[in-house]
Amino acid sequence: LSCRGSYHFLKRDCVADVRRPWSLYFVSSMPHSICMVSDFFHPNAGGVESHVYQLSQCLVERGHRVVVVTHAYGDRAGIRYLTNGLRVYYLPLRPMYNQATAPTLFHSLALLRCVFIREHVTVVHAHSAFSSLAHDALFHAASFGLASIFTDHSLFGFADVSSVLTNALLRASLGGATRAICVSHTGRENTALRAAMPPGRISVIPNAVDATRFTPGPPTGNPDSTCHDRAHLPRSELTHLSDGTRVSIYLLQVDLNFVIGGEGPKRIVLEELREQHCLHDSRVTLLGALDHRQVRDVLVGGDIFLNTSLTEAFCMAIVEAASCGLQVVSTHVGGVPEVLPPDLLTLCKPTVRDLCAGVIAAADRLLAGKAPDRATTHARVRDFYDWRDVASRTEKVIIDDLPSLSDRLMGFSRRCGPISGAAFAFLAVLDLLLLYVLAWFYPTDLMDRAVDCRSLRFTSGLATFQQNKNNACGHTCDQCGVAHETETGSPKSNAVSSKSVCKPLGKHAVKPSC
Repeated sequence: LSCRGSYHFLKRDCVADVRRPWSLYFVSSMPHSICMVSDFFHPNAGGVESHVYQLSQCLVERGHRVVVVTHAYGDRAGIRYLTNGLRVYYLPLRPMYNQATAPTLFHSLALLRCVFIREHVTVVHAHSAFSSLAHDALFHAASFGLASIFTDHSLFGFADVSSVLTNALLRASLGGATRAICVSHTGRENTALRAAMPPGRISVIPNAVDATRFTPGPPTGNPDSTCHDRAHLPRSELTHLSDGTRVSIYLLQVDLNFVIGGEGPKRIVLEELREQHCLHDSRVTLLGALDHRQVRDVLVGGDIFLNTSLTEAFCMAIVEAASCGLQVVSTHVGGVPEVLPPDLLTLCKPTVRDLCAGVIAAADRLLAGKAPDRATTHARVRDFYDWRDVASRTEKVIIDDLPSLSDRLMGFSRRCGPISGAAFAFLAVLDLLLLYVLAWFYPTDLMDRAVDCRSLRFTSGLATFQQNKNNACGHTCDQCGVAHETETGSPKSNAVSSKSVCKPLGKHAVKPSC
């Protein structure tokens, strides 16, 4: 994955497979048509949402056809278009808990089949183990005969009930997946154990940051140090750890201000804490939920960023803070030590005492003028992480060594056990039968095909259709300035000659890709 060589795309023209009428069969060579699937996407905000959006935009930039599939968010349903013509399908599915749909498996089969056929999908890329829609897509993609990739963004345990159930679902859904991606080496080990997947099929590709949106601001000039804190706190232990840290630091050193951004179920605890210790002055500020566009403006007003996570596969928040030039203090958990070098990251044990010492040490460096230069820190982070590099490494993971149906069914018992494996094998066979039924009532050849938005260019607010001239003959006629098809119809490179005149076959051969 660290190679930096040219990548030759595989062309895939969608034709029906007479042996498997429910599936799609792909031949020849062309850029991939990738379907990103996750319950977490815009307008929701978070690390997974940002990852899916940025990766999709960079894959579109590299010539791939990309669509995103998620569930409806309130009134946002149907098909929407984002930057560069990125098409998003908001399926009419209701979220069950924390923006995740119910893991019913078959309720999304007809909808996903429609998307796969309309968009000529060749690769299904699912994100997040918390997303039930992602598990459904992986399970159905194997029945369709499509290459599938799963990106895991989180770490899970093995003892509590929710982790046991999620791990069992992950082992079943990854039965037909060709590859898996983790955002850190710690996450790779965790996923290999949870999913009973060979480590050789799991790649490590970290997240990235759009450094142009997280640029450092001028020095604050405030004699009091300002400490920002991650406050999207879904776990009570994390809240108690963060609360104790803030109280201890406030009592030990009075020249620290706290700005807490984010929203979570434990915000009421922070409100009670502020009232209990009489911290209603400007020392402690609760900003609540923030739009992603507001994060940079909040970060540049601080000097230190405090992360109190108890489990983390890859913390994008500390990368964004470092890109803005802040000193980062974080707990030594999960994949956090892999994110930044030691001179840009102060690691502490997940205890109140160690976090207090880490923040005070960062404040002392700031007052002594020994803190790293903000512009230098931003330049280093910009070189470390780039979404285009993530997209380049991701497309190298796309392979087509799909397991056969018999191998897939036998793999369930090997990974899930004899009883659970038999149940999942029955569901896989039932999935195939339902695809036969859908193919009978809704034939593939009667379904409309979606327009390829890669040819759309937005100029001065107006959508104009610009035909890629390489679709015809790869060069432009110097007499009329229009691309023609040659007599043989074979493509020619622009580098063949500086001046060329085509002999058209009676008319221009410029055909829109839609």
